[in-house]
Amino acid sequence: MPLDLKNLSVQNISQLAFDLKVDEIEVTDVVSPAEAQRRSDVALTALKLKFKADQEALERFEAESKVYWSKKIEEKSDEKIPLPVKPNTFGWEEDFFLLMNQGWPWRVAVYIAWAGSPKVGRWPKTQEDLAINVLGLTSDRQISEWRKNNPAIDEMIGIMQAMPLLSHRRDIFEALATSASDPSSKGAQDRKTALTMTGDYVPRLKVEDDRPKTNAKEYTDEELDQAAARLKKKLGIEQEDKEKDDE
Repeated sequence: MPLDLKNLSVQNISQLAFDLKVDEIEVTDVVSPAEAQRRSDVALTALKLKFKADQEALERFEAESKVYWSKKIEEKSDEKIPLPVKPNTFGWEEDFFLLMNQGWPWRVAVYIAWAGSPKVGRWPKTQEDLAINVLGLTSDRQISEWRKNNPAIDEMIGIMQAMPLLSHRRDIFEALATSASDPSSKGAQDRKTALTMTGDYVPRLKVEDDRPKTNAKEYTDEELDQAAARLKKKLGIEQEDKEKDDE
């Protein structure tokens, strides 16, 4: 059952993980179930080590940045300190752990987190690289099978893409309310937006569209012909005309 984005929470993300039809362990004619499980365990361990290394690299970058800018501000040292370079990281680690903690199989969670992250600067760059170098699969064919048999995967990807906006929803509404409350002309458009959302303002075009038609002039020729045909059918006139034509 699709999730209601208005009521989305960390807890109910697990709802979409129910009843998944996923063969997470890749078993083939040349790969036994035991070997497939071993490859899965090795790949997951390597991924967690990569996440740990990324986190340590980020912490070093932040520490070096503090030292760099403190010396730049104080100007007490003539020593030339190189500007710290932010390391390249996965960028979807947090989403991965969120999904896995909510019951998603680890490989599926990796794919969803990766596919739901921004494409610019995303690592790895391709789905095939993700399958082989991160998930430990022989190809990305397994991912295609997951998506084919589980529409919930693509739905979850859409939710993960929307999460940054949804997490700031309250802030956006607060900003809209503040701007709409400005009595000057600057807040006119935001007032219209806010009142439309609350149902207190209905655009004139919509009012005219919803207004019932009371005059024949308001109907098109096609609508009048259709109404006439329905009326004839109801009164049996159409059958009488047919009988006259037969005579």
